[in-house]
Amino acid sequence: MIALKECMDIFQLREQGYSIASIGRMTGKDRKTIRKYLQQGEVSKPEMKKRKARQSKLAPFRDDIISLLDQHEQEYIPGTVIYEKLVEKGYDGSLSLLQKWIRKYRRSRLPKAVIRYETPPGQQAQMDWGEKRIKDSPTVYIFCMILSYSRMRFVHFFPKADMYSFLLGHKLAFSYFGGIPREILYDQNRCVVKKPGFVDVVFNEKLLDFARHYGFIPRVCRPYRAQTKGKVENTVKYVKQNFLSVQDCYRIPLLNQRKRAWLEKVNHRVHSTTREIPLRRLCKEQLRPIDPLPDYDLCYLETRKVFNDSTFSFQSQRFSVPPIYVGKYVTIKYRPERHRINVYFQEKPITQHRTDTADAYVIKRAHRWSIWRLWREEKHLFYQKAKQEVKATNHPLAIYEAISEGEAAVPENGRE
Repeated sequence: MIALKECMDIFQLREQGYSIASIGRMTGKDRKTIRKYLQQGEVSKPEMKKRKARQSKLAPFRDDIISLLDQHEQEYIPGTVIYEKLVEKGYDGSLSLLQKWIRKYRRSRLPKAVIRYETPPGQQAQMDWGEKRIKDSPTVYIFCMILSYSRMRFVHFFPKADMYSFLLGHKLAFSYFGGIPREILYDQNRCVVKKPGFVDVVFNEKLLDFARHYGFIPRVCRPYRAQTKGKVENTVKYVKQNFLSVQDCYRIPLLNQRKRAWLEKVNHRVHSTTREIPLRRLCKEQLRPIDPLPDYDLCYLETRKVFNDSTFSFQSQRFSVPPIYVGKYVTIKYRPERHRINVYFQEKPITQHRTDTADAYVIKRAHRWSIWRLWREEKHLFYQKAKQEVKATNHPLAIYEAISEGEAAVPENGRE
């Protein structure tokens, strides 16, 4: 079979008077092939032979695959599990072929329309992080929480999206709402889970302790299902486009000061979905009161090693401890809102420092004198030890005289 252009070249060369042998030499085709196309008498598009359709190796097992997927529709069943079950039934194809078919099938089963899910009063709140960086300003992290029933919003800005900011945002939100919901829905970020997954999710121990203290149940969305917590997703987008887009300064304290009036305005406005004012619906939430609960001890808890100068490093500063802890590991508790850092050794308090200072070295006077006294004692012991070593290496003068007399008795050439 030859291409359409080659066939046209054959007819054109024949019209110019070339023989079949000459055309074969010029085109590189066999003379029988050239003669066959010339005998047809017209230029026609060469037709390719249709290949016989081969049956896929998955075809005999498609009913079994669909049955397994529909049976575990509420849970995510991996393709490797289905692959093992099919191999037991005689499947000899590849795992990648099965996974491609499963992805295509699941994509076709996705619902085209989304049903809005409404929760009863006081049942659920949704929380999510957002971030935005404007020009040369540092990144601003947005803590957002919304009550699912009343659509009451809360926003706070942090310089970091760490565990301390995460839990502090909860405390501020509970205080703003005046109560605690029965459950909070999260994304699977590092502040919420230690090990993400579809079924076996391992929660962060710090979050579980915090939730146990305030009496709410943490829940997570399935991965890649952001629409599950669409209320707070829209809130994050709304904060970026409505509040942050008109700010002329992105310092965190100033943003938190300005957002108070903005929240009051937003929560007094009629919501587009509920057609009610969120602040009025808040009275129907029936949240669990926060007043009887004791305050949760929120702090940075880290371990640091004490250097030879009797100090440890924390956030680009050096803090002093008594010199007896040199070379040991101490535990520090840092509370940013109080500007205090407490130091412990084996759960025993050692000292406390202020952190609202710009000094690179924060050393207490008592620690300085302790270090100085210890250095003087070690200095005295050092010189005393050095004198003893010198005395131990000194020899009597008679020994040196005997050596000098022996050397004088030997001739210069080394022979008597």
